[in-house]
Amino acid sequence: MKKWDVALTVVLVACALVTTGLVVRRELFTPATADLPQAVEPIFIDDWRSRLDAAVTIGSLNAPVHLIEFADFECPFCARFHDTIKTVQQEYPGKIAVSFVHFPLPGHRFAQPAARVAECAGEQGRFEAMQDRLFAQQNEFGLKPWTEFAIEAGVADMQAFEACMEREGVVQRVRDGLRAGEELDVKATPTVIINGWKLAQPPSGQQLQQMIEAILDGESPVS
Repeated sequence: MKKWDVALTVVLVACALVTTGLVVRRELFTPATADLPQAVEPIFIDDWRSRLDAAVTIGSLNAPVHLIEFADFECPFCARFHDTIKTVQQEYPGKIAVSFVHFPLPGHRFAQPAARVAECAGEQGRFEAMQDRLFAQQNEFGLKPWTEFAIEAGVADMQAFEACMEREGVVQRVRDGLRAGEELDVKATPTVIINGWKLAQPPSGQQLQQMIEAILDGESPVS
């Protein structure tokens, strides 16, 4: 096992400067709404497109439906919501852009290393494949070397991947995501914004489908 497979399992100290003041609890729950912020109603973010600078976007920026997700690779509910996203992407091909914003929670020891793994895979065009692997194998964090995740995700140049993993400091896109989340008062993961509307809690598959249909019909995704 490479030295960074062990070293990166500790939350980077530099990140604490960004996340100070955030009150976040781990989402080990069964009900979809437990431990999630309960806002009275959705909030429209006027400058929501500016948040895309901190995101990895899958799909066309010209897609009629644009979903921004603040997520943590160690978050169990993020993994479940990821499955929901994959389903609607298949049901509405070419209609949805999904922008993933890193928001590793301070209580998750593998969240920051996993975010780096995804970014290093992304340097070789394998972000989405790595994203799928990480969410599908959360129970392997700390047990399986990150290099094995990379091989399974189809990363071709392992030497470049390892060099990326050994870089010091917080990944810039992770830093940007944490800052964006703080500015938008993100308190838990996943936090979802759909066509500018920040939702009180992540939607179920049926709710998300209804929102997509509303947008495609020229209506607001929220009533």
